[in-house]
Order: sequence, then C-alpha cells, then structure tokens
Amino acid sequence: MSPLSPDRARRRPARAAAAALGAALLLSACSSGGGASGAGGASADSTPEITTSLPAATGQAERVSWALYNEPSSLDPIKISDFPIQQVVTNVCESLLKLTPDMTIVPNLAESWENPEPTVWVYHLRDGVTFHNGGTMTAEDVVYSMQRAADYDLGSMVAGAYDPVESIEATGPLEVTVTLKQPDVTFHQEMATSTGRVFSKAVTEAQGEQVGTPNAHVDCTGPYRIGEWKAGEHITIERFDDYWDGEHLAQTDEVRFTFVRDSAARVNGMLSGEIQGSWNVPPSGFAKLSRTDQGGLFFGETSGAFIAWVSSLEGGLKDQRVRQALSMAIDREGIIKAAMSGAADPLYTVASSGTWGYAKERFQEASDEIAALPRSVEEAKRLVAEAGPQPPIVLATTSSQPEMPIVAAEIQRAGKEIGLEVDIKTLPEDTYNSLYGDAEARKGIDMIFTTWQTYYPDPISLYVFLQSDNFYNYAQWKNEEFDELVATARQTADEDERAELLIQAQRIAYDDPTWIPVFQPYNPVYVGAGLTGVPTAAIQHNVPWAQGLGVGDAVAGE
Repeated sequence: MSPLSPDRARRRPARAAAAALGAALLLSACSSGGGASGAGGASADSTPEITTSLPAATGQAERVSWALYNEPSSLDPIKISDFPIQQVVTNVCESLLKLTPDMTIVPNLAESWENPEPTVWVYHLRDGVTFHNGGTMTAEDVVYSMQRAADYDLGSMVAGAYDPVESIEATGPLEVTVTLKQPDVTFHQEMATSTGRVFSKAVTEAQGEQVGTPNAHVDCTGPYRIGEWKAGEHITIERFDDYWDGEHLAQTDEVRFTFVRDSAARVNGMLSGEIQGSWNVPPSGFAKLSRTDQGGLFFGETSGAFIAWVSSLEGGLKDQRVRQALSMAIDREGIIKAAMSGAADPLYTVASSGTWGYAKERFQEASDEIAALPRSVEEAKRLVAEAGPQPPIVLATTSSQPEMPIVAAEIQRAGKEIGLEVDIKTLPEDTYNSLYGDAEARKGIDMIFTTWQTYYPDPISLYVFLQSDNFYNYAQWKNEEFDELVATARQTADEDERAELLIQAQRIAYDDPTWIPVFQPYNPVYVGAGLTGVPTAAIQHNVPWAQGLGVGDAVAGE
C-alpha cells in the first residue's frame, strides 16, 4: 500500500498554479480569428468556422518547424509552469486516459477501468507498452508516477489533484488501485490530463533532480521521444518507432520547436514559411495570415474564458452592486471585435460551453437564461448610485499581451459612463505574472486579467476556484451556499444531478461576481501549406497532437 502525505490538504492546490502562472501568456495561445479559406478557415472579415480536427494526413512528413511563444524551463511533466512545456511534452509522455477532440475521455495507457465503490478506482493497464529507453511499463511505473505527481516537495504543479487520494497500490502486474478519502468526480477525469502521465520509474529515479533538463530527457511512452534540446534555440522530438499503437505511428519524422517570444516575429515567420505551424497566433496577425499562400489559420472551441478577476474586496470593488454594474456596462462585443478580431464569443458565466462534457442541453439552457437577463447602462447607473461614493478601482494590465490594454480601456470607459473611476496600472510582464501567486504583489490592486483553460470537460474544474478556502479565491469571497453546492457536486457521480448543483452555484457566482467573464476565445492553429492532421479543438496541452501531423492540404480541404 502506498499512502499519501496526510498534510497535503492543508497546502495550496498546486494543480491550478499552472493555469494561473501562465494565464497572461496563455492569452495569445487561446486567442483566435480569421484564417485562409478552405477546411476550417475563414476570411479576416467573417466569422471563423469552428471545427474539431483538420483532415487526416495522407503521407509522412520529414521535418516540421513549430513555433512556441517561450522556451520551456523544464520538460518534466509535473512541472507545468507554462503552456509551451505542455505542447512539447504531451507528444512524449502519455496519460492513463485520453481526451478526444470532442472532449470525450477514452482509454489510453489504461485500457479499461472499474469504479466498484464510490471511493475506489481500479485501472487495468495496457500490456506490452514500451518506454523510449526500452523498458516495459508495469503497474510499479504507474504507482511511482502518481506518487511523484502528488509530491509537493518535488515542486509538482499537479499535486493538488491528488489531495482527495488516500492510497495508491499496485494490485497486480498491470493493475493499479486508487482509494479516495471520499467520493470525488474530479480525480478520474484528471487521469486524462498531465496529472495522469506515466514515466519510467527506473530512468526517472536514476536522473534524480536532473529529469526534464537538456541533459536528462524524460523517459515516457508517447509517439515521439525527445531528440535534442539546444537551450535558447530549439527542441526536437523524433518519431518513436516502437510506439505501442502501431496502427497510429507519428506521421512526421521530426518536429522542431523554436522559441519566438515576439508575436510579430511569429507572424512574420509564418508568412515567410520559416514557421510551419503554431497555436500561438496573435489576433494582430489574423488578417495577414488569412491572405497568405504559405498556409491557413483554423479554429476550434476552447474550454477557456477571459476573466476580469476581482483580486480584492477591500477597495473600489467591495460593494456587490458595483461589481454587478461594471459587468453590465462592459461592451463585450466591442472588446471581441477590437481585441480578438471577432474570434471569440461573449461570455456571462465563469464556465464556458467548452466545459460542458455532460448535460449539455441543460447547461446551454441555464447559460442562455443568464445571457438573456436584462442589462442596461441605466440599470448599472442605478446600482452605482445606490451603492454610493466609491474609491477608484485599480485595474492592473500589461502591454506585453496586446489584448489586455484593449479590455482595460473598455472597462475604464464603461466605469466612467456609469459613474465609477477606474485607474489603469500598466506593469511589466514579469511583474504582472507575479500577481498570480504573490498576495503582497497584489496589494492595492482591485482587478487583474486571466484566461483560464480547463483540463477536462466539467464546469466543476473552474467553480472549485471560487470556493472560500481555495488559494485562487484572491478576493476572499465567501458564500456558504455556493461552497456547499460545489462540495456536494464534487461528490455527486450522477451527471444530471451534478449539473443541477453547478447551475445553482453558477447563478450565485453571476449575481455576486468576483470573476467577471468577458469572452470565450476560439482556439487558433496555423498550419503551413502541404500539412494537415492536427486537432483544432483545444486539447493540444493534453494529447499527442503531433501524432497525426503529416503531409496533406488542410488549406484546400479534404
């Protein structure tokens, strides 16, 4: 038996830290807009067509150049401090379960599972799975990987997902049993994300603290293996010919990831053909990329949300009526046009449609009801007048993300129109990023921005962050009914019942907003001419998306 640390529940939930720490950087990755005509594309002046995948490849590619907006600090899957690491590692290290482009959870390294009791999950592992260094995957590797992911002391950014776990045990050569402290619907879903990734125990133990560095490549089971990491220049991944799923070998011999932090430089690289693919497409480049012969821009749905995040209830946003009024007055359509080139949908609930992995009609109905609620400048003015004089609202932004100043300017305009003073505080990128984890850095700031991208299709994955005891409830907002609804939903296996609980919680969060939803961005991916085969749905941080990347013409269509 492998018990887990009993004091883990007293620590902050590190699972969410990756999303928060990388949120500002995620904006361009989640932004979207018009693309080339053809399969999944759209012209710069039309609404993008939303797809889930590009047509399948018809041949093998030799090498593809793919741009990241930053160089990973590590390729250790438990240290997902930013999203570029995910776009690389997800092709190399696989999870027990897998998300499909339509966000369905299916078998992967675990070929089946059982849930004989509400607190017990039994995973039956696939036989004959080979690690990149030649070893064979066993239950001991999976137990080790889970224990390592659960270890806060190793700096695991996914450790919080294991807080509900009582024990992890190898109950057979190819069987792992996980026992929870109490029923929890999130754990099994997490096994389809980076939380459930599996590494070789022998190799990882031998590498020690060096694992995931340029000199100690992670040893996993994915369709690609790490080829070369030349710090400051590139990372390559190479096709793994002994991949366990021989019918779905990688369609590209080598993917070369380059690090291009400047958004204009990324766009220019795509226009020149030097960059053959990227998800990190800034909205400012949509018009040019919609007209190039070098490739096409395509779009999928995300489970993300751009949020105006109330970080303090001590200043100008203390009064609930003021927060309601500001949310009413924001011109979401105008923001989408100006900041996102039209490639997003207005959002009024914290959890967007991409999180609805079940009870979709019911969630749609509840979302539509909230979206249809009357909103007017006159009503917003009435609420502000009723609340009385307020101190200025301090809104932090950063010019390193072009969308943020546009949203900030609209919030300032909306505030002025309804009688609120909004002061914009522009910070350098590194200083801004520190706001997500440092309470001291947030002092004197009432609102910040973030884009949250959920890792599995369940609205509960977002609403847990609003609970009163959650680390990311920066404003220290507390609503006992909300807390109880979310806690009960987390233990409710029946999806229809869980949906009703979350819909009630959703309305409370809307009526007393500390997370003000602004828009749901689309997921853009640029693919060079002569290439196809990647998913357009926003699963590129969790599945081996480059597995199907190969020769074909996505721009011309099927």
